[in-house]
Amino acid sequence: QLVERLIAEATNEATKKGFCDTELGKANQDRTYRLADTRKLDVEVQAFEIQLIELKEEIELLTSEVDTLRKNLKETTELRATEKEENLDTMKQAKEGFAAVSEALNILKVFYKQSAKATVLAQASPVDEDTTGAGFSGAYKGKQESSKGIIGMLEV
Repeated sequence: QLVERLIAEATNEATKKGFCDTELGKANQDRTYRLADTRKLDVEVQAFEIQLIELKEEIELLTSEVDTLRKNLKETTELRATEKEENLDTMKQAKEGFAAVSEALNILKVFYKQSAKATVLAQASPVDEDTTGAGFSGAYKGKQESSKGIIGMLEV
């Protein structure tokens, strides 16, 4: 009976030891997997930290570039406003000049039309009797050939 009891206890011990060894093996395997997962996650965390630093640097760079672009836009807008004022003044002067040239053109056309029809009034003068005259004869009709050149240049 003692032997049977010892055999039964030995069998129970072996069963318990087998169970413990199995569970210990499972625990060791589970620990190995968890350690691998932890290392993998640690590598990912480090990569994300590096990416975070890079993104912060990029944000700083882009922020400074945006500030520079805004400054350039402001300067360009101010320059454009100044140029616009100058251009409006130039256009005003050009319109005034065009009006003046048009008026001069009309005056010249009228002058040359009237001078082409000009006649001399015959008046007796005591000066004419003493001299050979004023140096011209007939009415002054302007230089009709030159008028075409002058009026042509003004019309362009």
